[in-house]
Amino acid sequence: MAYISLLALFLTVTNFVPISAIGFVPMLLCAWRFYGRSYPAFVTPLLAFTVLAIVSTLLYDPQSFLDFDFYRRDGNFFISYTPIFAGFVYAHRWDLNKILRALFIFAVLINLPMYAYYIAENGLFSIFAHPADSFGSFFIARNAAGGFLAMLFCLGIACYLQKRSKLLIALLVCNALMLFSTYSRGSLLGAAAVLPYLYFGRKRWMLGTLIAMLLLASVAIALYHTEPSVDYMGYTFTITANNAKVANLNIRYEWLWPRALRYFEQSPIVGLGFGSFDDHIGSLASYFNLFAVPSNIVIEHSDSHAHNSYLNILAELGVVGLTLIIAFYWKLVDWSKQGAAYSALVDGGRQFAAFRFVEISSVCLLVMSATEHRLVSPSNVLILTLVISLLLAARPLAVSAFRPGPRGARKAGIVGTRASQPASGPSSRPVSQRPTQGVTSAR
Repeated sequence: MAYISLLALFLTVTNFVPISAIGFVPMLLCAWRFYGRSYPAFVTPLLAFTVLAIVSTLLYDPQSFLDFDFYRRDGNFFISYTPIFAGFVYAHRWDLNKILRALFIFAVLINLPMYAYYIAENGLFSIFAHPADSFGSFFIARNAAGGFLAMLFCLGIACYLQKRSKLLIALLVCNALMLFSTYSRGSLLGAAAVLPYLYFGRKRWMLGTLIAMLLLASVAIALYHTEPSVDYMGYTFTITANNAKVANLNIRYEWLWPRALRYFEQSPIVGLGFGSFDDHIGSLASYFNLFAVPSNIVIEHSDSHAHNSYLNILAELGVVGLTLIIAFYWKLVDWSKQGAAYSALVDGGRQFAAFRFVEISSVCLLVMSATEHRLVSPSNVLILTLVISLLLAARPLAVSAFRPGPRGARKAGIVGTRASQPASGPSSRPVSQRPTQGVTSAR
């Protein structure tokens, strides 16, 4: 089962052949293994959000579950996040530091020939004159390519923090140039936000302030561009500009974000329905201006969304949905921070790069999601959720006499029985483990 997740992880480098979506398969084949286990804290809000999305879809349009296009577009949340649950039903003893290092090297090297050809044809700065001629890597959309390369940049940083080398620096530079050439400004912003987060110590208040600023800025911009006379529940809009990128931004700020806000105003508690943003809703039955039931619906499973994950979730699942997804990332970042610290101080650095990647890529993803619907996009999210799956399934190479108590285990990010094996006998000593070569920091 572990090899399914590993194959999916290495094939996140492209969505032309979407094999990376098979990360949920172990969950289907071994579902009985969910029972009788303990789970990290971030699973609760993720499970609650999943249940909310399922119930919302059943009430709004239950036939969506039988439509393949639903999973490709409106319901790609299920494709992106089910690999996390799969991590509880299989086990492995691999060194994820080595696997992720190999993944980073593989992903950059496989892109180098395409990027060299792109530079030879277009040059490095041609995107400023011709924004449409940007680097797409092995992805259909430029934002998908930019999002993946931004997450890959976080992976390279995590590998470098675990074991420094000149090769990693060279590959990080190549990765950054590829990301620049996608001209995906939201992806560049997300990657750039990781650097001060690391430099200033990865404090919890920094993450909380960042999330609050992203939410406030999204709502404020949507309010500023909202026109009382415009029917945002419809589809008619005309926005043009000479520059394609400028037109894209104008469509978001002047139409899509105000539309999401109008959806939210109709049903602020649980939204109008999962996957409803791109549909035509003929009428609404409102209850106390807190909950609305749509009717006369024309269902569309398209790529149209709010280009902002926070506003899109507010529109479709309301305050409840947004609170749950933010709680998930809040707890996930804490779990990965403590896991990296435990790995560096107790476990000889084993799995350090994986834990650190989960932490900093989550921050990158949260920033990118203010400019695009990144929180559910498989091209952006699958590399993260598959690493989480492999971390959850990881087992120690040898049992050590030193194990933290239940509270310490939770803080260290250890789940299930991995944190509960004491040694017998008063003279037992910890089994020595060879520390990982290179520099591994608990910070």
